[in-house]
Amino acid sequence: MRPFKALCEFEESEKQNRLQSISSLPVQKLTVGVTMKINVTLASLSVTLLAAGLMSGCGGSSDDNSPPPPPGSPPAVSVYAGQINTAGSAGGSLNSAQFDEPLGLVADKSGNLYVADASADTVSKISNGSVSILAGTAYQQGSSDGAGSAARFEAPQELAIDPSGNLYLTDGLPNSAASIVRKITSSGQVSTIINPATRQALQTNGSTAIAADAQANVYIFTTNPTTGAVQLTQITPTGAVNPVTLTSTSASPVVLTNPQALAFDKSNNLYITDNNINSEAGALYRVSLNGTTGQTTLVAGSVVNAGSNDGAGAQATFNGLDDMAIDSSGNVYASDDLNNTIREITPGGVVTTFAGVAGQSGLNLGQLPQALPSLDGLVIVGTTLYMAAPDYSVILQLGPL
Repeated sequence: MRPFKALCEFEESEKQNRLQSISSLPVQKLTVGVTMKINVTLASLSVTLLAAGLMSGCGGSSDDNSPPPPPGSPPAVSVYAGQINTAGSAGGSLNSAQFDEPLGLVADKSGNLYVADASADTVSKISNGSVSILAGTAYQQGSSDGAGSAARFEAPQELAIDPSGNLYLTDGLPNSAASIVRKITSSGQVSTIINPATRQALQTNGSTAIAADAQANVYIFTTNPTTGAVQLTQITPTGAVNPVTLTSTSASPVVLTNPQALAFDKSNNLYITDNNINSEAGALYRVSLNGTTGQTTLVAGSVVNAGSNDGAGAQATFNGLDDMAIDSSGNVYASDDLNNTIREITPGGVVTTFAGVAGQSGLNLGQLPQALPSLDGLVIVGTTLYMAAPDYSVILQLGPL
C-alpha cells in the first residue's frame, strides 16, 4: 500500500532485523484475513504496521519483488466416457460404457450430457458418472415413434435442447441425403416433427445442423421449394414451420453456401458455420433474429480462402469449419475439421488456434499441444469442452478452457 512504500524499499537484511525485533514484542491485537493494525509497545517504541502489506510484500507498488502466483493448469485432453477403439453400445460407468459412432452432443441445465450414436441407433444420457440409453434400441434401425426402447432411429446425427429439456435431433433417412427431425422428451418419449404443408415428416436439405433458442424455437436447414437454395427454417413450439430471411446490415439478402452447424449464445444470437462446397473454406456468421428475419454479420473467415491462419475477421482462414460450442462469455469454440484443430473465435472476431496442430491427426491424450482426431459434436459445461470423437468411439474432454 502506498503509505508503506518506504518500508518496501528497505534492504532485505534491514527487513529481517526489524521483523525479528517486532516478533519478540507483545502483541495487543491481531486479526488475520483483512487489512489490520498490529499495535506494539516496548518502552518508548510504538510500531504500527499493516500486516496485509507485509504479507503481500506491499503488493500493488511498482517495486513488488514477490514471486508471481503459480500458473493455472494447462488445458489437457482426456477420455470422458467410452473406451478407445472399442465400438459397441452399452451403459454403465464412464469407463465401462461403450459407444459406436457418437456424433451429436448436447448438455442440459444440470450439466447432464446427451449423445446421439449414429451407428448404434440410440440416444444416451450421461448423468452422475453413469451412461444409460434414453431412447432407441442398439442396432435396431427404423423410424417408429414411441417411449424409450420402443422408439427406433435410422441414424441419429446432431442434437439440440430447448429450455424445458426436450431434445431435438436430425435423424437419417434410408437411401436419402436428407434427415428428418425427431423430438425426445425428458422421459424418453420420441415423436417425429411433421411439415404442415406436406403432412409428412419435415426434411432437411441434407444438413444435419440443428439448434434451439431461448423461446423453444428449433432451427434447421431446408431447401427453398422455389429457388432450390439453402433455407434457414424455424419450427415453433406449436409446430409451425417458417422460413427465415437472412439479410446483411445493408439489408441485402445473405445466401449461404453449405452450412454445417448452428448454435445459440446466451444472448440468443444464432451462429452459423458455412463452408465452400469445393474448397472447404469456412466462414462464421452471427445472426440477430427478430421473428422470421435475421440480420447477419460475418464474424470471421470467408468461403473463398481456405487455410489455418489465425487473425481478425476475414484475415483468419478455416478448412472445413464444422460443429461449435459457445461459452458464457460468447467465445465460440469450433471444430476446424480438415485442419484437425479447435479454433477459438471471440465475439469481436479474433481467431486463435486453441487446440490441435494443423495438418496433424490422431488421438493423443495429455496436455496441449497435441494432435486431435476428427471431431463432431461439441458442448461446454463450466470450463470443460466435451467433444465427440466418432472414429475412436469415445467422448473426450478438454479443459480447463
